[in-house]
Amino acid sequence: MGIQSVFPKTLNIGPWSVSDTVVYTWIVIAVLALLALVGFRRFRSWQPKRWQLLIEVLWEYVEELVINSGGQPQNGMVSYLVTMIFFVGLANLLGLVPAFKSPTRDLNTTLALSLVSLASCHYFAIRKNGLVADLKRFVEPVFVILPLTVLGELSRVLSMALRLFGNVLAGEIVSAVMYMLVPLLVPLPLNALGAITGVLQALVFTTLTVVFMLDAMGSDEPAT
Repeated sequence: MGIQSVFPKTLNIGPWSVSDTVVYTWIVIAVLALLALVGFRRFRSWQPKRWQLLIEVLWEYVEELVINSGGQPQNGMVSYLVTMIFFVGLANLLGLVPAFKSPTRDLNTTLALSLVSLASCHYFAIRKNGLVADLKRFVEPVFVILPLTVLGELSRVLSMALRLFGNVLAGEIVSAVMYMLVPLLVPLPLNALGAITGVLQALVFTTLTVVFMLDAMGSDEPAT
């Protein structure tokens, strides 16, 4: 395994050519869909399994994150954010599985995730305040700041994409180098560190989404 294997490659599947990033992304989607189906069938209201408790802890963590950031969760917001954590986390961890690569090592994937994050911010803002109020944010307090506001939105997307992409790609490059130099023992602690980093990056990405989402919606400070 060399450094070249870290970077995205084009696969020829019959008459079609597709990036391996797309294949790995669909694997992540398929795994999450399968886990959701199995979890739905095995869900118990009484005497929940450990995996249910783990999801409930994550759900409460996201709810508290939104509330402590000065907002109130809307319908569908927490489920969307929890799904984001699972998707980004699993995508980051996929590279630790032999013969697989993380789709988030591709800037196209992280950029797409950032654009989805931006779209979700405006979706929940429009649901709460209406389309006109959401558009007015771009020209307040004066219309001439519109280019700066748009630039700020684009910079958020780019910074989130580059942050996630850079961390995942750097981790995979380091792992690839260590596998080349010391293929047996040294990569094991690196894989453990990569697993922790992958989960943390998913939490960071989701936290940034929450911050930008509440900024778009307008924070709801609890009454004292």
